[in-house]
Amino acid sequence: MSDLHVCVLFYNIGGYHAARLRAAAAACESRGGRLTAIQMFGSVAEHPWGNLEEQITFPLITLQSASDSPLTPISRILDELQPNILVIPGWFEPAARDMLQWSRIHSVPAILMSESKRDDAPRQWWKEQVKSWRYIRHFSAAIVGGELHRQYAIELGIPPNKVFLGYNVVDNQYFADTSDHSRQEVVATRQCEPLIPVNDYFLTMTRFLPRKNVLAMIQAFASYREQLGTAAWDLVICGSGEQEDEIKALIQSLHLTGHVHLPGFVPYQSLGNWYGLAQALIHPALQEQWGLVLNEAAAAGLPILSSRTVGAARELVQDGESGILFDPEDVADITRAMLKFHQLTPEHRRAMRAASRQIVFRYGPEQFAAGLMNAIEAAS
Repeated sequence: MSDLHVCVLFYNIGGYHAARLRAAAAACESRGGRLTAIQMFGSVAEHPWGNLEEQITFPLITLQSASDSPLTPISRILDELQPNILVIPGWFEPAARDMLQWSRIHSVPAILMSESKRDDAPRQWWKEQVKSWRYIRHFSAAIVGGELHRQYAIELGIPPNKVFLGYNVVDNQYFADTSDHSRQEVVATRQCEPLIPVNDYFLTMTRFLPRKNVLAMIQAFASYREQLGTAAWDLVICGSGEQEDEIKALIQSLHLTGHVHLPGFVPYQSLGNWYGLAQALIHPALQEQWGLVLNEAAAAGLPILSSRTVGAARELVQDGESGILFDPEDVADITRAMLKFHQLTPEHRRAMRAASRQIVFRYGPEQFAAGLMNAIEAAS
């Protein structure tokens, strides 16, 4: 459709949003249309993405560019743009609900982007009915992360033939290229990133929140080190958050100082260096709708040790083939996963690296663009 004008809303655009939007914008242009991205906030404390200017190659409007400035009503932006397709990330944020209301008033199809699944939280049937009646029935189609997310969207009332996959993707080629370069240039990488430990290490990229289960992982790591002694690898935990003091205290009390490294926030431009020199990713979250860090690590060629309750694990981790799954509420089981991976032969670990990357390359920005185009066609 030559007059296609798609408006896509995100809370705050980071590296993986930008990769999706670049692919979607190219798909729109190939059909004679255009895409405009809208973000609610220019920066947020929980996702300090770093400088992404080179990643933003599409029109972008920010509703609130500074914390002390007012939030521009999204209806005003839409009145000016006059799009004929709206793409909305759920219904929780006021701006998303306002965008959905605008679509109803102006009879413009709205497409839901969702990574919600049934087991994310306890569900009450009457709340699900209200959710479906107030919001879901007004979406014309949906693009979701994986099969569990697809099933939940269908349960909420979106017809099966209007739910498409491809939402939860990252720029696979970027992570493949940057991590491979770091492995080829180890000395230069360590000079660039002096906080990367000299020893082999497990890597975690996370926020320091209770649901991320970092404390249990550290306890499991202590047991792993106790069993392997000097042969044990180190543990690198990149991130920050409300549990930082508690995490540091636990590391000290377990005598792990020097073996557990807390380099803080790692910007998007440096992620490939940390992935590239790691042995494996550990993601111990108690619950996660998806977990895009698994995509990043897999694209970087890392085996993944993951909680079974992480949404992406069902799609991206083949237990024993590309990684190892564990029960996040069982510290001994997390330890088991660490020990099992450490004790694999180098050949087996290399095979896991290849398998991990092969799996994730079915989940790239092109899949997001294809899913979005299919949703647009179904909604039109």
